[in-house]
Amino acid sequence: MSTQGLRDTARAYNEGVQPFVAPLPEEVGDYFDRNHEVLTTIYHGNMHYGYWNGPEDEAGFEEATTRLTDLVIDKLAVERGARVLDLGCGIGRPAVRLAERTGAEVVGVSVSAKDVARAGETAAAAGLADKVSFRLADAMELPFEDGSFDAVFALGSMGHMPDRGDALKEVARVLRPGGRVVLTDEVLRGAALEDEEQAYILAMVAATWCAGPPTVAERYSDYCRVAGLELDELSDITEHTKYTFSKIYQGLQSYRAEHGELPEDMAEILEMGEDIDWAEHHDEDQTEGAVIVTAHRAT
Repeated sequence: MSTQGLRDTARAYNEGVQPFVAPLPEEVGDYFDRNHEVLTTIYHGNMHYGYWNGPEDEAGFEEATTRLTDLVIDKLAVERGARVLDLGCGIGRPAVRLAERTGAEVVGVSVSAKDVARAGETAAAAGLADKVSFRLADAMELPFEDGSFDAVFALGSMGHMPDRGDALKEVARVLRPGGRVVLTDEVLRGAALEDEEQAYILAMVAATWCAGPPTVAERYSDYCRVAGLELDELSDITEHTKYTFSKIYQGLQSYRAEHGELPEDMAEILEMGEDIDWAEHHDEDQTEGAVIVTAHRAT
């Protein structure tokens, strides 16, 4: 389904005609392939939320996204020799970071061929090609045997899955008993939980990123239970991540100024943010937020 198709589906959802349909894996892969250069540039290699300590925190995007990577690594708590799966690996920075910090072996998967190729280069440049590898693979049908990983992490990739619950079933399948999963995800919060128009707007924003609509944090209890996972912790980190979108728009503006144009998908995202007063936005109640989820496979 094209971005326009996702928009049409979101509109129909708002009118009560049909449920919102998330993009297919091949559509997500195509999206990230055609926007690869812009996204890897504006995200500075870590393609997920940043983590700031407040409005006075002057950390740049690269530092802030590395902080969130480190938070996930800390919660994953793996040791040297563990085998870890990175679900939605981007260009490999988090996987390499994990291997450097813990000595674990990491396998990353993505539906973007360009991301996988670039991720391999990232591992090689770090001298870790023997410990960190990447595969072009669909998270909904992982090409790994049951119980073949000690831990799994997913930094911002869950929104691109056709179904979060089914994705977690695959995670549970490839985890060894007692194995841990740590992920971050976008969620509806505040007024968006009660206001259909707010929820619709956020679904539209998600569609421009080739993602399904944000979920509700409380659903993770059911997602985990049905998948055979036990939910250990669910934390709202919105107050730390809410600065991410202003950084993205600044990055898109800089990219356009330097290169003269943006791919259609990115130009649309930039247009959506041009009328937002970002200083005021940070002070407002956030209707879209982020959570970090920790769970483990029941023994």
